[in-house]
Amino acid sequence: MIDQLSKTNNSNDLFGEQTPKKMPQETMTFTNELFQRVITAVLCSLNPTTTNNEKQNALNFLEDLKENHPLRCLTIGFELFKQQTNNDSLLHHYGIHLIESIVKHKWSSLKQDERYLVKEQLFILIKSSCLNQTFMDPIYIRNALAKCLVEIIKRDCFEKVNTTLDEVVLMTQSITRIEDNNSTQLELILLVYRFLNEEVTIYAQSIQIHRRRQLLNQLQKRLSDILPCLIRISNDLLAVNDQRERLTQTCLLAVNSFLIWVEYNHFEQYELFLCELFLKYFQLNSVKLRHASFECLLSLVNKRLAKKQLQQQQHQRNKRIALSPSAALNCQQEKIFLDYLLGDNTLGMFYRLLISPTDSIEQLRTVVTNDHLNCLKMLGQLLVKLANYLLQLFQQLATKSIDDDQFLTFVNERTRSFLQFLLLLNQHPFHLLSLNSYQALNAFIIRQPTLLSNEQFCLKLVQNLKESLHRVHFPSSSTTTLLDNGNEILKRQYEHNQKCFIYALYEYDSEEQFYWKFFSQYRTELQKLIKSFISMFFPDTIAERSVAIEINMSCLKSILQSLLAFLESIIQRTPNKTDNQVQTSLSSIYLIIEWEAFYLLIDHVLFIVRKELFSSSTSIIKSQQRIEQLLMTSTMTEQFLRTLRFLLQFTPNLSEHIHGHVLNLLSVMFFITKHDPSLSIQIIQRLLTTFQLYQQQSIAGSSIHECEIMQTQAANAFLYLCKNFTAKMIDYYSELFPFICQLYKDEFQLTKTSLSITIDESLCPALKLLDAAQTLLYYKLIHSNDQTQFEAFYELIKPIYETFLTSLNVDSLVPFIQYLDLCSNGTIDMNVVRYRRRNLMLALHCLCLLIRYSKQQQQQLNPLMRSKIAVCLRPFLFDHILKVTQYCNQLYDRQINPFYDMLKNNLTYSDTEKQLYLGTYESNNMAKATITSTTTPSSLPVSFVRFQTMSGVVIVDDQRLRDYIHRLFDICYQINGMYFAHDNDLYYLKLTDDNYFIKTFLQKVLFQNLKTLPSFRLRIVLRHFCRSFVEHYCSLITLDKEIINELFLTFLDIFLPYIQQSLTTMWNSLLTTTINYQEGECSDEVIEECVCVLLTRDFVDIIRYFIYKTTTTTTTTGGQTNSTSSGTNKKKNKTMNGHAHSESMCEETNGTSGDTDQIDEWDEQTTSYGINNKLLNGTQEKMDYSDLFNFMIKMSRQNSTLALRLLSYVVKTLFECLTFPDAYCVNRFLPIILPLTKLYTDIIDKHVNSSSFIDIKFLFQCLLRGLERHNENEGVNTNLISLIGHIYELWHNQYQTELDIVLYQTIPQLNIELLNTYKTRLLSNINNNNEQQRKSQQITERERRDTIKNLLNPLLLSPMSSNKNEGLNLKIPFNQTTVLTTI
Repeated sequence: MIDQLSKTNNSNDLFGEQTPKKMPQETMTFTNELFQRVITAVLCSLNPTTTNNEKQNALNFLEDLKENHPLRCLTIGFELFKQQTNNDSLLHHYGIHLIESIVKHKWSSLKQDERYLVKEQLFILIKSSCLNQTFMDPIYIRNALAKCLVEIIKRDCFEKVNTTLDEVVLMTQSITRIEDNNSTQLELILLVYRFLNEEVTIYAQSIQIHRRRQLLNQLQKRLSDILPCLIRISNDLLAVNDQRERLTQTCLLAVNSFLIWVEYNHFEQYELFLCELFLKYFQLNSVKLRHASFECLLSLVNKRLAKKQLQQQQHQRNKRIALSPSAALNCQQEKIFLDYLLGDNTLGMFYRLLISPTDSIEQLRTVVTNDHLNCLKMLGQLLVKLANYLLQLFQQLATKSIDDDQFLTFVNERTRSFLQFLLLLNQHPFHLLSLNSYQALNAFIIRQPTLLSNEQFCLKLVQNLKESLHRVHFPSSSTTTLLDNGNEILKRQYEHNQKCFIYALYEYDSEEQFYWKFFSQYRTELQKLIKSFISMFFPDTIAERSVAIEINMSCLKSILQSLLAFLESIIQRTPNKTDNQVQTSLSSIYLIIEWEAFYLLIDHVLFIVRKELFSSSTSIIKSQQRIEQLLMTSTMTEQFLRTLRFLLQFTPNLSEHIHGHVLNLLSVMFFITKHDPSLSIQIIQRLLTTFQLYQQQSIAGSSIHECEIMQTQAANAFLYLCKNFTAKMIDYYSELFPFICQLYKDEFQLTKTSLSITIDESLCPALKLLDAAQTLLYYKLIHSNDQTQFEAFYELIKPIYETFLTSLNVDSLVPFIQYLDLCSNGTIDMNVVRYRRRNLMLALHCLCLLIRYSKQQQQQLNPLMRSKIAVCLRPFLFDHILKVTQYCNQLYDRQINPFYDMLKNNLTYSDTEKQLYLGTYESNNMAKATITSTTTPSSLPVSFVRFQTMSGVVIVDDQRLRDYIHRLFDICYQINGMYFAHDNDLYYLKLTDDNYFIKTFLQKVLFQNLKTLPSFRLRIVLRHFCRSFVEHYCSLITLDKEIINELFLTFLDIFLPYIQQSLTTMWNSLLTTTINYQEGECSDEVIEECVCVLLTRDFVDIIRYFIYKTTTTTTTTGGQTNSTSSGTNKKKNKTMNGHAHSESMCEETNGTSGDTDQIDEWDEQTTSYGINNKLLNGTQEKMDYSDLFNFMIKMSRQNSTLALRLLSYVVKTLFECLTFPDAYCVNRFLPIILPLTKLYTDIIDKHVNSSSFIDIKFLFQCLLRGLERHNENEGVNTNLISLIGHIYELWHNQYQTELDIVLYQTIPQLNIELLNTYKTRLLSNINNNNEQQRKSQQITERERRDTIKNLLNPLLLSPMSSNKNEGLNLKIPFNQTTVLTTI
């Protein structure tokens, strides 16, 4: 059918009889036969029953028509408008498409009269009767025709007169009355305005800057004509909105498109009229009009607020402007504006139409739609904007003398109503609106501290926070019983939960999705607000304290009393003895959730109180005493003590999670025991005896899951005491430490009945006990300097030693595999296998924790004690860690591992590993949370863990084993890396007279199986071991210094080239492979790309550690560091060393869930560039080379073959890494390359045969390839151009031929004249003997950059061949120079 389409030679006028002019002749002329063939081709391409071959032929014909015959296309396009067939909408749309395509791509090739004719015919069409409802009814027809006009406006915007925009404005002004015969025309004009505004705002990046500027100029010139017409039309439509809903919505959206970008002074004269108009529209029954009017209202408030802020900044900068009459506050106008937006009628309308549209649960299901939710979201934004507006108004009132007392009264009254309205919205079942109301309140509290004196307001806010922290309960088959039907509180909770459930279920598919995508961060934001709110009661300065402290403390006292009273009441409502029916009832589930929410609240409140009252800072001791006198009165103290005693007597059986909250509350309230020392002993006894009770039950094999939760909670609460009240706990050291050690030892017996074979560092009770024990022990060692206490250290390592003796009593890989049953043969009882695997893993984690904590405390210990601990820990490395690391490596060696084929499925990525590499751990959408937050989202709460474990999810044994092997490999290399960070003497340790430990160690741990390790395991080696190993090496002043230095250089001489070659191979493979990655999929290719990027970054850091000295500084959270202290595993340090304990209890209790063992510090590398490196801070301060690097330079100058070869490898690596797609490498290496190249060139130039060491052509090619690769990255591009100039100037005198060959081969159409001029300039500078003239003629940085950029322009402007083959589909900022920190 389509094959028959051929050219014809007949001609006709373009638009039939309406066309007085003739178009130039083309090779294809318009005939009816051609027109019918185009229709046939269009219908064929859109017909689902035609074959692919026919569709392709049809499309080829149509594309050829558009490409080669623009005038015929225009004719056909207009003729298609006249079609009245069954497929008329399709043909009409394709006709518009043809016209738009010619306008977009062939407009410049049309003559002036042809362009005019096209515009004329379009406007004739718009004004004619052809533009009827039948033609315009499909939305895509209206939009397409409007966008076609927008394209013409964009292209004739440079015309002086008779532009398309002028014609559109004239048509707008000509519509004085809305009637049936012009409504469609008006709608089209409104769409043109809206789409044109979107072009200059939303899609501004898609058009050229000069064209956008010209469009803005044209629009701004005609605003005085356009805006009054639009406002008039909007007002006229209000009377006929029910008949013309679509037109009214289009008009409002067009007005909003101007409000977004037009300066506010154009709207200022209409602002009150517009407020009233938009609010009238909002009261209509149409949800669509309500939505459109709300958008306009929000934009108007945004503009007004922005203008006020700008005025305020101008007044602050210029006092003369601030004192001028124009700067005076217009009280009357402000009053009317506030009354419109914050009047009782408006707030009541919002409440009636949006907040509480119905009391019926069933009706609410029908009310909740996309438009309703969008209105609620906009209401939330409006609340935050209005809060900021009011606060700005208060700021203005504070700086101006206002005589109008009535206005001041009015503002205060409206503010009180607004605050009450916000408090009302706190409990709205749509959580995003609730969050916005809290954000607005938080803004008030921070900038208006006088609110803290309003006791009623504060108590209501705390009550709301307590209720908002409740989770939404998703009903299930196991929780259908509703007990206590007469309980009004329960009924109210149930009804509110049902409403929340409707909103949550509308946007999310499941409880897990709702939690991870939204509620976790919602709860985190509320916890931040709690801390901020309570902290405000304690002003920073003493002067402030003395003024406001009495009022603040009175209000805070009321808050604490209400919280303690509620705690006592919830204890009384919690049953001690339960049965199955009670446990599965809604009342019990709501009670558990209520406990969790209240615990989160009171924990943060008491944390701030404890920090302020019991801080060790000497600067505020007097203030603390004053605060304590006012707050902790005898009544308040007695209530605290009564509640604490009440808690001590309370042992709930309803839920292990409630019991856990009770234990945590006991530790949080420990500070009050200073008023009754006997209670401190009771709290410690309660925590440890509870732990011991559940430990014994677990060993006996009863209620294992409940026991694990309770042991974790009890250990966590006890660790909190040890971290925050260490000095107090030391008073009980003699009895306490042996008991903790016994519990810790018993934990190794507990593993016989444990459900898991891996160790979660954040939840493992054994690790928490060990952390508590070593906290007390090191405090004793540091402060009492009691050498006899060192024996206690053996108590901590004894269980680890015994476990290693049992687990690693094998001489080769095969017995090791058989002992842990890694092949899952089933010959050994599964409980025994699980016990063995977990015991080994537990011992390794305990050793890791001991080394890490010892490293942290090293500087405070005396040298003798430090040396004793290091020597005590070494046998573990020699006898056990070396062995297990070697076995882990050999698992991946097919030649050594006879079970490789059986094991290979378990030697690949674990599921945890995949999720970590893809940044999707715990949920594939966790990173896409809907709330912007400055903190890490809180983790799954304990109550959710309970419901989740009841869901019967079964984890396959293969998945468990893969995860186990991955974690075993990971922890082994962590320990290896930390040993060298902790014990620097290991670098110099001799096994025999001629055999150094480091040589044997590297051979066994690294080189023996290096080539058989897959990339994802090599990444662990580099991250956890090699980085730390190179970073912490230092040349000590010993007799063996040069021997060890040379030995270390030999290691680097083998290691660096191997890794560089591996990375080059991996990148080449990735760049030539297209990765088919779709949303939600987890392909191995994508993970390989993640691994490749992370490997490269670790390798870059290792080279930097080798070249430069590291600085001992403390870095902030989220920043990457070069610190010599605990630089490798900062994230684990925070978790394991009680970082969360120094914050608040709930951040630890509900802190990190199951399997969050970090195998990488991805966020440190991709989301933060706070690198502690002077060269990256924009300064030119010189960095000190490391001792080892200086030794290599010294040996290179002495013609050492090893040193010269290694130096050449390092320089080659620096240049080659510039060609990798990851811009991180370029940013890290750019400051290093030039000084290092100068040093290298200086050394090499003294050799007769320097070409054997340096390949100038290859290095210079790397620079050009790197520039081509990162062409779109402006920051990298600029620095690379500068570097190329410096390198060319450095090498041109000796290697000019090689450099020029590279330029000729690489750059198409090289500007030889410019190159020769550049070289002549360089030569004249060299030959000029006059130093002063040489300095004056020296090329400046700007000249150098401009010259090189002009030389390389053909390369930069040509399509990048590298990008054509790149399969980098990850959403990782590989090619970004800077990324915002989101911790």
